[in-house]
Amino acid sequence: MSSRWLQELCDLPATAVGWWRRTTATSPAEHWLVLAGLPAVLGILWLLSPTDGLAFSLAADSVFESSRTLSTAFTANYVHAGGRHLADNLLNFWVTLFGIYPLVAIAGWRQEFRISMAVYLLIAPFGIAWLTLATLGSITNQPSMGFSGITAAFLGFLPVVLAAAVCETTDGELDTAWAAVPFLLSLAIVFAVPSVSYFPVQPVLALGLTVCGVSAAGALWWIDPPHKLGAYNRHLDPDRRLAFLIGSTVFVFGVAGALLFVRPGTNVWGHLAGYLVGFTVPYLGFVIWPVVTNSLPD
Repeated sequence: MSSRWLQELCDLPATAVGWWRRTTATSPAEHWLVLAGLPAVLGILWLLSPTDGLAFSLAADSVFESSRTLSTAFTANYVHAGGRHLADNLLNFWVTLFGIYPLVAIAGWRQEFRISMAVYLLIAPFGIAWLTLATLGSITNQPSMGFSGITAAFLGFLPVVLAAAVCETTDGELDTAWAAVPFLLSLAIVFAVPSVSYFPVQPVLALGLTVCGVSAAGALWWIDPPHKLGAYNRHLDPDRRLAFLIGSTVFVFGVAGALLFVRPGTNVWGHLAGYLVGFTVPYLGFVIWPVVTNSLPD
């Protein structure tokens, strides 16, 4: 019995690689660029240790205070305070992408993911810096840095692409618009559960988000109830089932790790900004906007 378990354990990496190849359709070049090239750049920047010139100062009055402040609002997301800081962020980044890429292939969202990723890497840093300065700037003058806000943006992409993948698998039985429900409820939990002192509980906001999430679910159910989900689930391909399971697990534990169970000193507000941008870009751009344009008269 023990030898069989040992053999299965040894075969696990090959099994995972095989599943990954079957369920992802992205080119190897993109995988290498995103999963190896970008982390390599972050590692090189850490080895060069230029954080003094690239970190974002929370002593600034505004992101637009000076050209230096504006530039460091961007560069701060790509530098790290130490090796552990870098390793933690890279691990979270890889785990998040491990959950995203199979769902991107199932949903047929390769272009949508690339556009969203470009926004996360090039534009989201300014939103992260703005919310960080607006919240933590009144508490501390310590510089802010790290890739975790951008990783949180990829985390925000997860519920949207998960719903899109389910929509594709079920022939539209569950509309992609359902992504708003877990997103709103996750925010409700974030604002209801205590984490660190500078990210206080806001029960009224949490209640409002819960009402919005439940109302969105009720409205979507009323418009087009997904009665046949059980039938699709019984005939679901094992590879896709595993992709849904991994994506859902990464989403749940990712939100918990980025916004709830955090170490003191963690920039939770920066994580929240990234998470908001990460969800809003694909949801408005690829879910809501097509509905609006299709409903307009010719």
